[in-house]
Amino acid sequence: MLLLWLLTVAQWHQPRPQYDVTNYLKVADAYASANHAAALREIRQWHPWEIKSAVSDLRGRSDRLRAFATAPEDIAFGNVEAAVLMHAEAGLLALQALSLEESELHLRTSTDLYEWSRQAAARSRNFARMRDSLDAEHERTTLGLQIRERIDRVDFYQTLATAALAIGFPETARPFATRARQEAPLGAEVQLVFGCMSESLAELKILQRDESEGAPLREQADRAFRDALALDASLHEARLRLGRLLLVRGRLVEAEPVLEEVERLSADDRQRYLARLFLGRLAERRDRPGEAAAFYARALEVWPDSQAARFALAHALEIEYGPAAALPPVGASLSASRRLDRSADPWCLYPFGPPGLAGATLARVWKRALDR
Repeated sequence: MLLLWLLTVAQWHQPRPQYDVTNYLKVADAYASANHAAALREIRQWHPWEIKSAVSDLRGRSDRLRAFATAPEDIAFGNVEAAVLMHAEAGLLALQALSLEESELHLRTSTDLYEWSRQAAARSRNFARMRDSLDAEHERTTLGLQIRERIDRVDFYQTLATAALAIGFPETARPFATRARQEAPLGAEVQLVFGCMSESLAELKILQRDESEGAPLREQADRAFRDALALDASLHEARLRLGRLLLVRGRLVEAEPVLEEVERLSADDRQRYLARLFLGRLAERRDRPGEAAAFYARALEVWPDSQAARFALAHALEIEYGPAAALPPVGASLSASRRLDRSADPWCLYPFGPPGLAGATLARVWKRALDR
């Protein structure tokens, strides 16, 4: 009886046959095809230990990695890269759904698998070169040499950072943005994303009354935005965020020309709107409500649906002219709030990073790796 119980327990702790590495790679292959949505649903149903077991088994078969599978035991490198992106997307979807443990599992699996795949591919190429040098006929050596990574390291970590930030989790974005910056310190966009992550995380810490961590993060964001501008002076997003950062830190004299340059030179309505909004706040900090009202009114010219600028205008008018002057913009704001077709206020989306950047980086990586 005891022996039977021990056998039952042992079987319970073994991966179910349908969740072995062979089926794991089939799910990854489906993800790379038109069945990617079904593959995502499938992998998110696997238990953590099933995923860990399959990935561990995969890593134990690195000698079978090939550019293309030509034998039953071969593992196509494209399927490994598909698995990397499958877990990345599953992790981001879980993060969006606030399933934090699931998100951590898939994102960690994605990054671990990615780093292992780079090392395994390099070993495969080195082994093939060694055989090349010993074999005048070059027999069976090209398969290893054909392995070429399609997921760029900087793009990979930049994608995870921008996506996590866009979902609203700067803390999750932090290690990815840091890794991308370590890999490409001379990348202007990389510095921009690192600065955005630091800025958003600083705001979160300060809201949590953790000034001891918030202040250094703001300083970190300041340096990143300046580095981005040093690398690409036309990067108005970095200039806009640097100006706003100087404003909230009370460095008004420095902030003003930075924001004025964005307002004057940027061709982007969102950036010009935010620059005018911040210039209005700067004027208020200087006790100039009339000047602030003018900036808020100009902000509304480029973004008429802005609730932030309209309420700020009402406040400035109330200070300058009295309560009656604030009634028209408040009434207009209440009326606009009933419209279902109004555009989102860029100020509300500001903490989530540059708009469109997450989608662009995701599309770039997925296109190169999966051609979709």
